[in-house]
Amino acid sequence: MCVIFSGILPFVKRCALIIQQTVTSKVSILIPAYNAERFVGAALQSALDQSWPNTEIILVDDGSKDQTFAVAKQYESAKIKILRQENRGAAAARNVALHQAQGDFLQYLDADDLLSAGKIAEQVPLLQANPNCVSVSSAMYFYDGEQPGAGLLERSGAVDSDDPVQFLAQLLGSEGPTRTIPYGAWLTPRAVADTAGSWDDSVRSPDDDGEYFARVTLASSGIRASQTGCYYYRRFRQGGSYSTTYSESNLRGRLHSLDSKARNLLARTQDPKTRRALSNRYAELGFNSYPEFPALAQAALQKAKELGGTDYIPRFGTWKGDLLRRMLGWKAAKRLNASYHRTANRVRAISSHL
Repeated sequence: MCVIFSGILPFVKRCALIIQQTVTSKVSILIPAYNAERFVGAALQSALDQSWPNTEIILVDDGSKDQTFAVAKQYESAKIKILRQENRGAAAARNVALHQAQGDFLQYLDADDLLSAGKIAEQVPLLQANPNCVSVSSAMYFYDGEQPGAGLLERSGAVDSDDPVQFLAQLLGSEGPTRTIPYGAWLTPRAVADTAGSWDDSVRSPDDDGEYFARVTLASSGIRASQTGCYYYRRFRQGGSYSTTYSESNLRGRLHSLDSKARNLLARTQDPKTRRALSNRYAELGFNSYPEFPALAQAALQKAKELGGTDYIPRFGTWKGDLLRRMLGWKAAKRLNASYHRTANRVRAISSHL
């Protein structure tokens, strides 16, 4: 009997240790916020409503000009830390939160988005059972003013993979368009994040999250998909203006992020499909930069060529634009489109003064 007991005791101790680790693992929920006074309360509440018992919440206000900081301060407690910095961009705010975080796992959340209540509770056990992996949940895209649960469910990124390089290459899109994963869909072990490094806040980029999670993916041993957890991503029917979305600084930021993705991915593989995926993304950037920023467009198109070239051309978004592209070529079609918009803007400006 003593021999049997002595054999069982180590097993019981191991089980107790696993249970203790499962219960005590802390998750840091990190929230950058800028001019989000309408949404930040709901975002914080969704973080508080997580069924995973051991969380800390760190919100960094990035120099908001509205009442975001004041609204967030109302939620401050022993569990929620509210910080403020001068406006330096979302990546810089995330780095401040990251350096404050004490958790074993990291969950990012934008101040206008939401988490389903069981998202973290489903993903943590997946990562505990698969050390050095990262986890991706479903994403629900919903429009502001509508119920989050009534949006469009997207699971294309929530797949299991033991090949981070192939996963990232497929995400970039060797056959044409890229696929995106909202950064709040990820849950990342702190050890993997430490290997990947901090957020790149040297240049403001709309794709700073894509660049960061490319490094995170490559620092991991694989991806594990959760089945029911969800990240709710808020969309706006009236987005930024064309000049804001396709400004030179915006596009240069995208080029900076894409260069980093290419550098890190090509250090791991020279697979032709991977090179084609990167070539597609450079060609797309060249397309979006032309004709307003010819030097930037040329730089992106040259990099696409160096990677082997591609015949991928993004759609114009209208049948008229695509018809012109087929008839005249995409550069001529883009020049005509730009000329049309400049003329239309001048006419509207003159009309407004009459």
